[in-house]
Amino acid sequence: MPLPSELLQAVSSPGGGKIALVLGAGCSVEPPTNIPVSRVCSTEIHRQLVADGVLQNDDCKDPEDLSAVADAVFTKRNSQRDVVERLRDQYGLKLATPNDGYWIAAALLCEGVISSVVTLNYDLALSTALSELGAGKIVGVVERPEDLGHQKAINLYYLHRNANAADPESWVLRTAALNVEWKGHWEPIIANKVLAAPVVLFAGLGTQVAVLIESTKLLRAALPAVTKLYLADPEDMATSKFFQALGLDAAHFISSGWGALMEALSKRLLEEQVAKLGQAAVRKIQEDNLPNEDITRLLTTLQNMGIVRVGKLRAYWLLYEKPYRVFEESILGLLADLLLALATMARVSGAEAVIIEDGRVEFKRAGRTVTSFIVASGNGHRGKLAVEADIQKRRTRYSQTPTAALVAGTSASWTTPPTPPKDIVEGEELKNDILRGPTALPLFHISELRDNHALIHQVVP
Repeated sequence: MPLPSELLQAVSSPGGGKIALVLGAGCSVEPPTNIPVSRVCSTEIHRQLVADGVLQNDDCKDPEDLSAVADAVFTKRNSQRDVVERLRDQYGLKLATPNDGYWIAAALLCEGVISSVVTLNYDLALSTALSELGAGKIVGVVERPEDLGHQKAINLYYLHRNANAADPESWVLRTAALNVEWKGHWEPIIANKVLAAPVVLFAGLGTQVAVLIESTKLLRAALPAVTKLYLADPEDMATSKFFQALGLDAAHFISSGWGALMEALSKRLLEEQVAKLGQAAVRKIQEDNLPNEDITRLLTTLQNMGIVRVGKLRAYWLLYEKPYRVFEESILGLLADLLLALATMARVSGAEAVIIEDGRVEFKRAGRTVTSFIVASGNGHRGKLAVEADIQKRRTRYSQTPTAALVAGTSASWTTPPTPPKDIVEGEELKNDILRGPTALPLFHISELRDNHALIHQVVP
């Protein structure tokens, strides 16, 4: 189902921060996270509780409702520990693997497109994705009211606590606990901070469990009247209690699963980023009087890679310290310069330049790889020694050993051998040095290649 135009505009608007997400258990169902919806978890936990003698069969009126199961256990033991510990351990909530939707959500948080995420889940899949992308300095993670002092401009909030909670009683499983928590801690935070975004998107709410429905109602009541509100759900709109609780009309219902929803949102954002990169290349050609290279195919490759892989590619090419590099206007010229150089090398050599996800660029003829390069930028100020040291440090990360490195964006002082080393021309394997390890990769600056097309023919034989 196509996304509403207002939502597409919000995700691509300059400045970002126009969208807040509210996520439910349906987001963690998709592989490889593979955590069942609440109804399935509840039924299994209830079975274990009965088998272990914690509950009798008739103690819980609705074993499919996790809130009802927690209420029943609390009535018997004045504690919900038996439910929490089984949930946490049975489904590996601490080590949950992020699915594609979570990876994209983490990237969109890094990009600042999403201002906040409020999750009703207990698993740590989204936190893991943020950590893997190196988002610690960008995104704050608020796991409990006591963590509010660690908020950043962009945040992930665990409304019901999560698997890191030391005290099982702090999990918000029972509706009574939700009411206490909401009135005592969360209402002003959610209303004033999280849901201040112009657009709030509910996604993957999953099983219609009492505590989730009540959470949805409370969140809905806290929303400012001017907020545009959407619900994304693969289920039928007519039978969705969440749709009813939110009081929406059909125009604000999106028939979509979690991964497909995030893919569509990120595709629109990436289209905008790729378009700006193309515009930067045009400016670069005009300002530096460069050949009018056609980088359309390279830009299409970036578009097809998806937002997460492109962010990682930016990190590779810009020698960034973290795994993911956010899109910024300041890096457009650097990236455009590299793409134009690749296009020049492809045109002069007659080979096809193919961008590989690990950051390399392979040059191919008739489907055969003739050479591959690490692509690196000195970010406009780094010199040869610094760039070379960084490239050497990163060599082990590549899926295949590159032949050489293509360098741009360096300081004024740069020297390159006038002819390529023997390793490139004859394809010899790099030798090892007992003291220094693998022989340093040959470095070729794009200015040298642009000025000397004969050199391009040698490095792309």
